[in-house]
Amino acid sequence: MTGRAQIIPALTKPYTYFSLYKEWKEKEGFWIRFLAILAVSGLLHALSFFAAFPSFKTLAFVEAAKLSGAEQDLLRYLLSLAGGVWGLIVPLVAIQSGTLFLYFFFRDIGYKALFYVMSFVYILFLLGLLFELPLQFATGAEEVVQPLGFGFAGVLFFKHGFWQELLNLINVFTIWGTVVVYFALRQLSYKEKKYCLIVTIGFSLFFNCIFSLYAALVSGQLV
Repeated sequence: MTGRAQIIPALTKPYTYFSLYKEWKEKEGFWIRFLAILAVSGLLHALSFFAAFPSFKTLAFVEAAKLSGAEQDLLRYLLSLAGGVWGLIVPLVAIQSGTLFLYFFFRDIGYKALFYVMSFVYILFLLGLLFELPLQFATGAEEVVQPLGFGFAGVLFFKHGFWQELLNLINVFTIWGTVVVYFALRQLSYKEKKYCLIVTIGFSLFFNCIFSLYAALVSGQLV
């Protein structure tokens, strides 16, 4: 039996959608959609770098270069190109990392099926980036607060650091992704519901904490 890889049902009705997965021998159209995910990721990251250029101009070595207007425009496009390349790398790393984490606990599901699940979850990350882009263009900031989450609380209650980054990650899209992962695991694995729930929560906490720690260290504002 062949099943069609459908993004909207996988994200809006994961319990029903993934209940049919085990009956599919092939996932028609999956790799075309995966290439589309890579392309969209590259485009959104390129736009993000383009929008954030005003913040890059304040870096010491850029100011010291005293670039002309034309040179600044060229630098902006080069940075956008670098962002596009980065946008192709990010999904490969993110999806593979998430798949390997889950595979450690759910070998019964299989690597290919978990990769399939994580590729859909990454789409939610892209939706989050899409919602942040208008704020980036408006402020020119490299990083902005996710408007559909607890990022504003992080700004209000924590001046810098890890907790601010972590609260910014608690938003509609990460919660939605956690729900999708849980229901996918429920349907694809023979393990108990409680086990699926604990691993899913651990999965979300682990990657949110790792990303928050990394972002805080990069910004030099760990505390």
